[in-house]
Amino acid sequence: MESGVRVPQQKRSIEKRNAVVRAGWELFCEKGYYQTNTAEIAKHAGVSTGIVYHYFQDKKAILKEVVALYIAGLEERMLELLELPSDKDGLKESLERMIDAAAASHTMDRAAHDEYMALALLDDEIRSLFDSFEERILESMGIKLRKAGLQVQSLPIRLRICYGIVEEVCHAYVDGRISPEEFPAARTLAAAAMTRLLDESDDRRERS
Repeated sequence: MESGVRVPQQKRSIEKRNAVVRAGWELFCEKGYYQTNTAEIAKHAGVSTGIVYHYFQDKKAILKEVVALYIAGLEERMLELLELPSDKDGLKESLERMIDAAAASHTMDRAAHDEYMALALLDDEIRSLFDSFEERILESMGIKLRKAGLQVQSLPIRLRICYGIVEEVCHAYVDGRISPEEFPAARTLAAAAMTRLLDESDDRRERS
């Protein structure tokens, strides 16, 4: 725990701390992290600056809490919609649904996504939060695919490449490089490429 920072126990204290986190989220998205100061966060949360420092060592600590909250919501939605098949049949369709889920997560709160991803490029601690999120998603995918009977060589590497494909399709969609009209075709092509990576039997069928 950070020096001098208290963990709230009572309901009222917890509510004040949560209000600071919400205020940080809203202001970081509205003004940007570097354009927001602690006094503004306190005012937006309806508490004194002293209360903010009661629960957080500095603005960076608030940011880390905010990003962790954002990632938790993102992870919950992703894992909830990550319905990989119980067997090899339907893998491509399941991967298409995964891309849809990822695209929805990227566009659900565009301001938060843009600000926190930009900060991840500049700050090692924030990047590590997103890296850990990626590892948990890949681990979950690996477990589900193995249960479905997909035993392929170098599965972690294949999954990492697949995750990169999903991210590229979603970012291209969010940035407008892929239009809404083009997105279904992009999703289908991406899912087909991922299926080839994850199911070696496709390669064997083509060689036979």
